[in-house]
Amino acid sequence: MAEASRLAGDPRVSQYWDGANTLGEEYASVLGLREPAWDVYLLFTPHQKWDAGLPPKPVFWMHQLGGVTHAPRLDGRLFARRADSIVGGR
Repeated sequence: MAEASRLAGDPRVSQYWDGANTLGEEYASVLGLREPAWDVYLLFTPHQKWDAGLPPKPVFWMHQLGGVTHAPRLDGRLFARRADSIVGGR
């Protein structure tokens, strides 16, 4: 997955691959999905922490999943604008 992580060159961006989909199962609960979360793009405030229990809820997220209507489908430009507004631009 090294190729995919180069798509976002900003040092504030992290991309993770979880082959066992453990995190996807956890985020399914957080995001209200019936299946593991994958192909999801999550934004958090700079100070959010995962202290215990379920992972933190993103302040904004988009996806490329079929049948999900309670969150917007991925639009790279919109996602970038929201990310910039959360972290205060560059």
